[in-house]
Amino acid sequence: MPPLETYRRKRDFSATAEPRGAALRPATPGSLRFVIQKHAASHLHFDLRLELDGVMKSWAVPKGPSIDPQVKRLAMQVEDHPIEYNRFEGTIPEGEYGGGTVMIWDRGTYEPLEGGLDELREAFKKGTIKFLLHGERLHGSWALVRMNRGAGRQWLLIKHRDRYARTGGNIVGRVLTSVATQRTMKSIAGEERARARSAVKTSERRAPTRTTPTRVIPRLEPMLARLGTSLPEGKGWTFEPKYDGIRVLAFADGDAVSLVTRNQLDKASQFPDIAGALTALSRKKRRPFVLDGEIVAYAGRVLGRFQELQERIHETNSAKIAGHIRNSPAALIAFDLLMEGVVSYVKEPLATRRATLEKLFARQRSPALRLGVSIEGGGDRLLEKATKEGWEGIMAKRLDAPYRTGKRSDAWLKLKLEARQEFVVGGWTEPRRSREHIGSLLLGYWKRGKLIYAGHTGAGFSRRTLADLAARLAPLERKTSAFETEPRPNAPAHWTRPEVVVEIKFNEWTAGGRLRRPVFLGVRDDKDARTVVREGPARQRQQRRVRPAATARRTVQATATSRATAKGAA
Repeated sequence: MPPLETYRRKRDFSATAEPRGAALRPATPGSLRFVIQKHAASHLHFDLRLELDGVMKSWAVPKGPSIDPQVKRLAMQVEDHPIEYNRFEGTIPEGEYGGGTVMIWDRGTYEPLEGGLDELREAFKKGTIKFLLHGERLHGSWALVRMNRGAGRQWLLIKHRDRYARTGGNIVGRVLTSVATQRTMKSIAGEERARARSAVKTSERRAPTRTTPTRVIPRLEPMLARLGTSLPEGKGWTFEPKYDGIRVLAFADGDAVSLVTRNQLDKASQFPDIAGALTALSRKKRRPFVLDGEIVAYAGRVLGRFQELQERIHETNSAKIAGHIRNSPAALIAFDLLMEGVVSYVKEPLATRRATLEKLFARQRSPALRLGVSIEGGGDRLLEKATKEGWEGIMAKRLDAPYRTGKRSDAWLKLKLEARQEFVVGGWTEPRRSREHIGSLLLGYWKRGKLIYAGHTGAGFSRRTLADLAARLAPLERKTSAFETEPRPNAPAHWTRPEVVVEIKFNEWTAGGRLRRPVFLGVRDDKDARTVVREGPARQRQQRRVRPAATARRTVQATATSRATAKGAA
């Protein structure tokens, strides 16, 4: 039977928007694609598709993939799909084959674990495929195993044990949006219904004369700030606290809530109190929304520090999480709105996004969900308060700037009141005397693809954090140093793959490029180790744009007292 014949025979392409599929395109080594689509047909399921020989080999996975190696998911092989199906997201009309909503839940490339294309074809025929996924949500080593070695359709999808595996990891229950558009299933279905209604109208509406938010929702990633050294003067700026917590994008749609970190981890299960508050607000407003904000420790009206969230960030035991909610409450402080209903606001100025956010939060009373502080033209007042109360820093944002998803921009400046940043762990030393597990951490940052040694720290640890770090680092141990220049610590060293990120506060950078008096604050599994670079003040050409000579006297006070940010190089 010709390739795609079964696929095409089942569909009426005059009724469905699914692609018919062009001529087959042979794959080339290293470019094999995969996609996972969430599909609400007669039963909700997930479709896994792997590119092979110009088509997408496809399996329906009723419960979706699991990142727990102990959980084996049934995967029913279905007809081959065209390569173009990787981009399909929308609604298949009722009455058509597979009628229902389709979402692109994950996508990326994959590679066989054993051999090349010839070996992959043979493994598929034999019924055991082992492969590495390089997706936006799923990573690492997996296997598809046919339940009988003949031509049966029933397979098992299994996650191998690696650094991406998680016991009890129900990722499909927590990550509920499209990687292509960040829409929920409900949003996709709603937009399709709206398009169908508008299609029957015979007259076209005139285009609005004013700027309106676009309905095309891009892939959403947090906007990033540049490091500044002074408070900008003049109109057009607003000032906010630099919160000391976990940056997340919060996706809320009725009962479905995700709290997605910069490293694409969902923290909704660690913070069910925040997820519950978002659920209640979405139900009250009767529409989904996407917020940018920070999860912070909160005791009454007092902001906590990142260290107070450490035990809670990684907790999976529900009883312990309930204890944290009672004893160490947290809140999501929202400071930006990216989407409401099916309308995207990322191209709108901050002033518009902020006004819409304030309307969304009107009469919102949950202590787990709070509106961030924003003071227009009030940088000096906020600086005085921040210095008095020991804040981490201040954010300065331009009111006329759009939200540049995933980009670092001069429109957002972070002004630090203490020297601190993330570093990558490249190794550890043996403990001394009565200390257990680890003596000190060997720290580094990336520069032009090389890991640069920044110093070591043995301060700021509790017995529990030492045990946790040892458990994290031991599986990553390697024989050689990953640093460009191998450090020579004063105790025997163990080298590790540079994958664990920690937050460190310190006094300053030395002339030799080392940290002076570094202190460990916590592990940051919400940050990608590959993005960690040495932070410092904006380069002079950037400073001239945001800091005219008349503002030189208004340098941030802590930048002067902690010379680290004054001396650091970007």
